[in-house]
Order: sequence, then structure tokens, then C-alpha cells
Amino acid sequence: NIERAQAMIDEMESLNIQPDTVTYNSFANCGINAGQPQKALELADEMKAKGVRLDVRTYNALVHACSEIKNIERAQAMIDEMESLNLRPDTVTYNSLLCCYVNAGEPQKVFELVEKLRTNGIQLDVAMYNTLIHVCSKDGDLPRAQKMVQEMESLGMLPDGITHSLMARCRAHHHHRLERT
Repeated sequence: NIERAQAMIDEMESLNIQPDTVTYNSFANCGINAGQPQKALELADEMKAKGVRLDVRTYNALVHACSEIKNIERAQAMIDEMESLNLRPDTVTYNSLLCCYVNAGEPQKVFELVEKLRTNGIQLDVAMYNTLIHVCSKDGDLPRAQKMVQEMESLGMLPDGITHSLMARCRAHHHHRLERT
């Protein structure tokens, strides 16, 4: 748990062993996995205060933590900070931002970000397509979801179990929506 992770940091420091980026990243992910994303953000503040360099993995964890607490502004600020430090966001970073938009109830921003990524030449991965299909499934937008799957396949990506599950949900929501009209 995160309290134990903090105790380990304290113990390391008491032995004059300075935790490095990898150590902090592990503990930040521990906080997120323990359902305490705010603790991960606090660890990042501690890292900065102690002069420990944040890397792409750190920022990925932080954007993910922001997604968990539905804080779009802070997630975007993390990405802006990354870029100001000449750290390039990767597909993990962007997928966490997409999830942040979904969790915060901003599905249109998901598609806006994807268009921006495409414009900038960033290749979507299966996880990103699954996020898009997830948004479609919430609205029962089966044609758009099917288009996403076709696009994936045209790029040589195979739909995974999550894709198939989301498509089944999308079909059910689509049919339910049709029955109501």
C-alpha cells in the first residue's frame, strides 16, 4: 500500500539512500493501483522538491492519476510540463488523457484529441481505439464503432478481447436506442 511505500522512502532517506526516479515511479504506480491517485500526485511534488528528475513514465503515471480523479486541467498541465522539459508524450500518455476525458464525461474531447494526434502523425494503438469504441458504446453509436474497428484492421491491428467486449456492448446499446425511438 502507499503508506508502506512512503515508509520505505523515509527509511531509505534515513540510511542516506536517495530514492531515484525508478523508485518514485514504482511508488506512484502503487498509489494509483491502491486507489489513491492523489498520493501519486503528492509523490511527484515530493520528487520535484527533492530535485529528482521526472521522466516519461513518471508523467504517464501522473496523467493516469489525473484520469482517476477526473482532473482534465491537471492532466493537460502535466503534458504541457512534459513538453516544456523536452519529454515527448507517448501513446501511454495520450491514452491516459483520452481516459481522463472519458472519466470526466467529455467524450467529444476524446475525438478532438484523436484528430489532433493524427494531424501530428501519431499512430493510434489498440488501447486508444478501444477508448474510442468505449465512447461509441456509451452512446450506442454502432456505425462509428464499426468504423473504428475497420480502421484498426486496415492498419494491421487485430481487435483484442476488450474490443470485442466493447463492440458487444455497443451493439446492445444501439439496439436499445433503436427500440426507444
